[in-house]
Amino acid sequence: MKTQILKFLQLKQLYGQYACGERYTMPLRCLAPQTPFHNNLEYLIKNCSLCNRIKHCKEPSIGIVNSQASICFISEIPLIDEKGQFVQNKSALMLQNIITRVFMLQLSQVCVLSLVKCDGYNLRIEKSEILSCMGFCLSQLEKITSKVCILLGNQVGEHILGTHLEVGRILWHNNRKFLMTYSLNELVRNPSLKGEAHHHFLLVKGQL
Repeated sequence: MKTQILKFLQLKQLYGQYACGERYTMPLRCLAPQTPFHNNLEYLIKNCSLCNRIKHCKEPSIGIVNSQASICFISEIPLIDEKGQFVQNKSALMLQNIITRVFMLQLSQVCVLSLVKCDGYNLRIEKSEILSCMGFCLSQLEKITSKVCILLGNQVGEHILGTHLEVGRILWHNNRKFLMTYSLNELVRNPSLKGEAHHHFLLVKGQL
């Protein structure tokens, strides 16, 4: 399954570059078959130009992929920059506080993924941009073993699980527990939701 996803993403990239005028006369050698899957995936993300969001950042963000992390956070936009550090906005600062103050964990102990991989300062996401990036996010999710994944927002829940999930409810899906809560942007705009979201995080903490 991972090999098929990888080939699909490579092909999609090549079609995009072909549409922009590039032509290929030699076999693609940048992704040797013996290269580990996670390195191939990282290369594909780092060199992605499938949507216009790449125009507004230095390079796509891989996020934090920790195969041994017990918890994974999935947001709509990237909250980790290309250097592996939190971007400087209110949503990223809030997640950093949730990780360190609610779960009492270090950044090295969690996974932080996103639906799209570019431009963590642009809250507006086109559906086409999500569709371009979804293969990356799902492939990353396959290679981690987190006990619980926290889906930060309804849009994340619908794209990851393919269905609407009630906030605060833990769902067992594909041998993993998922919980959907409010998006970080919702919590920034509406602080009255923070108490309810905190209760959601405590539910997850009890599952670890």
